Amino acid sequence: MDRREEEAEDKEISIQSKEDESCRKFLVMIPLDLIHEILLRLPAKSVAKFRCVSKLWSSITTRPDFIRSFVSQSSTRLCLFVCVNTRDERLSCSIPQHENSDRSSYPHVERYRKNAPKFDYHQRYSESVHGLIGLGDFCGNIVVWNPTMRQHVTLPKPEPRVPCVCSCLGYDPVEGKYKVLCISGYRYQDPLVFTLGPQESWRVAQNSPKHVPRCTWVLISKCINGNLYYEASIPFGVNDSFEVEKVLMSFDVRYEKFNTIKKPADDLLCEFFLDYEGKLAWVCADVSCIRFWVLEDEEKQEWSLRKFLLPIPKFPLRDTIWEVSWELRGITHDTGEFIFTDETTSEAIYVLYYDPKRNRVRRVKYEGIGGEEFWKLNDHYNVREVRLFPNHSESLMSLEDVLS
Repeated sequence: MDRREEEAEDKEISIQSKEDESCRKFLVMIPLDLIHEILLRLPAKSVAKFRCVSKLWSSITTRPDFIRSFVSQSSTRLCLFVCVNTRDERLSCSIPQHENSDRSSYPHVERYRKNAPKFDYHQRYSESVHGLIGLGDFCGNIVVWNPTMRQHVTLPKPEPRVPCVCSCLGYDPVEGKYKVLCISGYRYQDPLVFTLGPQESWRVAQNSPKHVPRCTWVLISKCINGNLYYEASIPFGVNDSFEVEKVLMSFDVRYEKFNTIKKPADDLLCEFFLDYEGKLAWVCADVSCIRFWVLEDEEKQEWSLRKFLLPIPKFPLRDTIWEVSWELRGITHDTGEFIFTDETTSEAIYVLYYDPKRNRVRRVKYEGIGGEEFWKLNDHYNVREVRLFPNHSESLMSLEDVLS
C-alpha cells in the first residue's frame, strides 16, 4: 500500500468516526419518552437490531414494561402465521392478514425461516397467544415457542406427576405474564400452573373445583382478555351415586381462579371456540349457516345466539374458483372478518376472508411459502401437516432465562 492509499484510508476512517460521533450526539438529544414511543412502533426485527445501538436502547427494549407495551402495540399489526411440518424440519413464516391495496395481485411471501422447534412426539399446538405458541402431548412434554425471537423452551415435566396431560397457554395483559395450565385428562387432580420466567416451577392451583377437561387429541382452549376457557366435566352426587355435568371452565390467568359456567342449551355445540369482538364464542356444527353462542356476561352466565350466512351458499364449502375446501379458522380482530382456510400441503396458502356486515368475500392466495427448493425436497408425501394461526402478533418475550 503506497502513501496515497494510506492517507485516503485514514481520511475515510476519520470521516466515519465523525459521522458516528455526530450520530451519538443526535441520539442523546432525543428525549427518552420519544425514543420509547418510536421503538414501540417498529417491527420486532428492527427493535432487536436497535438493541445494538447503545446500552441505553438495549435497556429500554428489554424492560418488562416495554415488552408488555410492545405486545399491546403489535396487536394492531396482526398476521396469519403458517407452520409447515415435514419429516425432517419445520418451516414457518408470517403473512399479511390485512387487505392488499393492489387487488390485481396477491401478496408474495419471500422470506421464511426454519426456526420452529423440533418436536418428535405426537405434538399438538395451542393457538397463538400474544405471540407465543404452546406445544404439548399427553406424556407431559411441553414446549413454548416464540417465533419472533426464534426461541423455544422445553418446560420441566409437571410435578407432582399428572396422568394424561392436557395443557394450555394463557396470558395476563395486566402484568404481562404468560402462564401454562396443566390438567389431568384422566382423573380428578388439582391443576398445575407454570409462570414463564426465571426461577419458576410447577405449583398447584389453589381452590380448584374437581373437574376433568374434555380433550381427545388436544385440549381445546381459548385465551381472551386474561381468561382461559375450555370445556370440562364436573362430578356431582345423585342418590348416593355420582354423575357428571359438562360445563365451560374459566381460568383467570392473573389471579389463578376458576369459575364454572353453564353451557348453552344446544346439542350442536362443537369443539371450537372463537374470539368474537373480545368475547368467547362457542361454535355450533350447523351446515346451513355460521352459528355460535356468545358469552355476554360471565358472572351472570348469559349467552346470546348469533347467526350469519355462509360465504358460499352450499355445504361442504367447496370453492369452484380455486377448487379447494374451506374450513372456518377464526375471526380477524381488527376487521371482524371470518377466516376460512384450506390446509392442504401445497406451495401456496389459500385463504378466504368473509365480512358478514358488508356481505363481502375476498380470496387471497399467498405464494412463495418456502420457495421452489423447499418443495422439491418435500413433496406431498413428506409434508405431514400445514398449520395456520390467525391473529398472530409479535412478542419480544425472551425465553432464554425461563429455566435459569
